[in-house]
Amino acid sequence: MNLESTIPSKYLPLLSRTFYPIVMNNLINNGRSPYLKEVLIQCGMAQDLTFNMSFKQFFEKIYDIISSSYRNEYIYKNAIANNILLGRHSLNTSVMLSEFRVGNCKADVVILNGTSTVYEIKSEYDSFDRIENQIRSYMSVFDRVNVITSKSQIPKITNILPDEIGLLELTQKSTIRILREAKSNKKQVKPEVIFDSLRKTEYLDIIKKYFSRVPEVLNTQIYTECLNLFKTLPPETAHNEMVRVLYNRQNKQELKKLIKNTPTCLKAYAIGSNLTNKQVDNFYNLLEKRLVNILLPDNNWR
Repeated sequence: MNLESTIPSKYLPLLSRTFYPIVMNNLINNGRSPYLKEVLIQCGMAQDLTFNMSFKQFFEKIYDIISSSYRNEYIYKNAIANNILLGRHSLNTSVMLSEFRVGNCKADVVILNGTSTVYEIKSEYDSFDRIENQIRSYMSVFDRVNVITSKSQIPKITNILPDEIGLLELTQKSTIRILREAKSNKKQVKPEVIFDSLRKTEYLDIIKKYFSRVPEVLNTQIYTECLNLFKTLPPETAHNEMVRVLYNRQNKQELKKLIKNTPTCLKAYAIGSNLTNKQVDNFYNLLEKRLVNILLPDNNWR
């Protein structure tokens, strides 16, 4: 049976949240998700699913459905993870960060591989109301700024973007087509904006490296004193140091092991999840369990 054809379109946005951290983390930590169970009942999938399937097979089925019928932000993030981070680069030399704070914006995906590249996702269901503010913010921090969107959105966005911004298309086959290459911007970044995107341990690392010591002031004054010093760094230096310290946010060896054992449809979740060792074990166990044992612990769906 073609499950996709039996699901009312109004339920696709709800079903597409299967891969969101709040749902995935519930499954990993608690072995169940009341949200997901309710969505499956409401959309009618409960009657059509084979509950002897593994949860790995279930995720792949749901991913296929939303990839063809409701390409939300996660589909884009996963395409970037598979096609760019794992396809063009390597986990040995590159890092992918999700929802990275930049001023009052959150960058959808940032990839660090000697430099910084940001990908702002504008799916078929997104508006461009905030795009100009987002682009300005990203150009204050990153070397290369890209917008990735669908074919239907390209005519609307082409005239909005400055010439130095890259434009990418997520194709119907989930490949990424480069329509315009992003130009280097790291000499124009703003050190004070970079500073506010860093954690305290990260900016202290940079301050020690360039100014030999951390200012000897009260804890309440550390932020201001370090910011004043950081602002004196040349833009390109501030950018390169940001890349250096952000690169250390992930445990490369543990992440490589996790990614190796993660289905293609879950790569983006795994990369951005920051799972503990116990959660990783739970994640592997989850993939192998039967759907009925997770969503129906009492063996009574109705």
